[in-house]
Amino acid sequence: MIRRWGFRAMGTDVELLLDSDSDADTRDALQTAEREVRRLEGLLSRFDPDSELSRLNRARAIVAGPELAEVTRLALEGRESTGGRFDPTVHDAVVAAGYDRSFDRMPDDLGTRPGAEVVPCGGAVHLDRATRAITLAPGARLDLGGIAKGWTAD
Repeated sequence: MIRRWGFRAMGTDVELLLDSDSDADTRDALQTAEREVRRLEGLLSRFDPDSELSRLNRARAIVAGPELAEVTRLALEGRESTGGRFDPTVHDAVVAAGYDRSFDRMPDDLGTRPGAEVVPCGGAVHLDRATRAITLAPGARLDLGGIAKGWTAD
């Protein structure tokens, strides 16, 4: 029997599905999976000022945990493979455009912000894979939202 477990995380509706005939084991497994999604959200969210990603964006350089280092590596590979069409340094541009909080907290009538500045992306990010040290060039900040959601789902 397919068991469903739904909750809100990472600014979206999350639904976990598990094929199981045991109610007790299923509930424990789904609750464990939810805790893991929430743990990763706590590391990778730009909206949580205490997240590891937010600490990196403030400090400009940290030795990251394995999760942030891995998602950053994938994001940088994505930027390279798309010729910059995907760019994890879009943080300041989306904030300038008005996406400065999660969609759950955005006003319904945001519309286009007149006079919003154009903010360049493509800032330098250095990841030392051996030490997991991540360094951001001046003016570069990371937004890993979409890729973090996909990686978490995987």
